[in-house]
Amino acid sequence: MTRTHTMTNLRYVARAVLAGACLLAGVEAGAQGDDFGMSAPPPIPGYEPSTDPRDFSGLWRAKPVPGSFLPFVLGAELPFTDTAKARVDHALEMAAQGTQLATPHIMCRPTGVNQAIGPIAPVYVLQNAEKMVFVVMDEIRDIRQVYFADAHPADLEPSYGGHSIARWDGDTLRVDTIGYNGRGVLNNAVHSADMHMTQAITKSADGLTLQIEITLDDPATFTQPVTVKREWAWVNGQQPLEFDCEENPREDNFSGMIFEEEYLRPICIQHEGEGEELSKVVCEKP
Repeated sequence: MTRTHTMTNLRYVARAVLAGACLLAGVEAGAQGDDFGMSAPPPIPGYEPSTDPRDFSGLWRAKPVPGSFLPFVLGAELPFTDTAKARVDHALEMAAQGTQLATPHIMCRPTGVNQAIGPIAPVYVLQNAEKMVFVVMDEIRDIRQVYFADAHPADLEPSYGGHSIARWDGDTLRVDTIGYNGRGVLNNAVHSADMHMTQAITKSADGLTLQIEITLDDPATFTQPVTVKREWAWVNGQQPLEFDCEENPREDNFSGMIFEEEYLRPICIQHEGEGEELSKVVCEKP
């Protein structure tokens, strides 16, 4: 087996372990190193956070949820609708049997609401007078554009991350997001296209923390709106790194995995040749 194949398998094992951990709302806090113990680039001298309360530019990392090493887990007790609760119970039952359900994160798809709530990788924020851009270069790669506007466009095209507009309320940024495509997974429940997320983001006086209050309103998923609080910490001078979320995965990466949502299934899969037979990539029409 080549080094490339070995690293490929390890990467998918890591994703599967992470996804399995997401199933456990009460998982114990683990090490809080950069990117699950991987070494991080050294700080850049002279790179300091701005104390301007309306300047979010720079690199940030979501802090883990108390009682978990993951930043995006919503909590143990959530007001799920019967349909959403059935999906959650099914995922937990499959996990207990050692079977992983495919998720957007494992399959290198945009994670939408999860990415906005608590991205696993650092987030690079750029801003000007027209918009604020949240860039994630690591797993999962994502660009979220938040426009300073009074209203969403009338001809909104649904997407994984939805459409976000924002305004300043004093020194608090209030963000409103709609227009989801209904393919996001939250605590094992698949939220609908009617998801409405609002965020109130306030920067600490020392410029080292973003305090974020998030409200999720989706009648198909929750019987009442859910509000959670998160914090993002300033990352001292480190720059985001490239990450290759692999294409054409090997077929044994997904043996035993269940694809409840067919759009998550890889279109192209690499099949390893046996003996002198050449390996080949087989693609199917999506």
